[in-house]
Amino acid sequence: MRKLTAFAAAFAAAAVFTGCTEIAQEPGKSYAGKEDSKPYASDEFKGDKAKWEASLAQRSKGQDDYARIVSEKK
Repeated sequence: MRKLTAFAAAFAAAAVFTGCTEIAQEPGKSYAGKEDSKPYASDEFKGDKAKWEASLAQRSKGQDDYARIVSEKK
């Protein structure tokens, strides 16, 4: 009975102390991959930022529910 009590106490102590450890959350290394390209540097826009911004604005107009409802009622 004493062995079982000692084992249970040791297991409980190990469980308590294991829960107290904290794993480091800082990244080990910074990302050393390739640098991201500009979104307007694709073949479609050929580096023209103004054309890309106009395309983005046009696409966002189609996602505005209030504008779509008004245009559907007309």
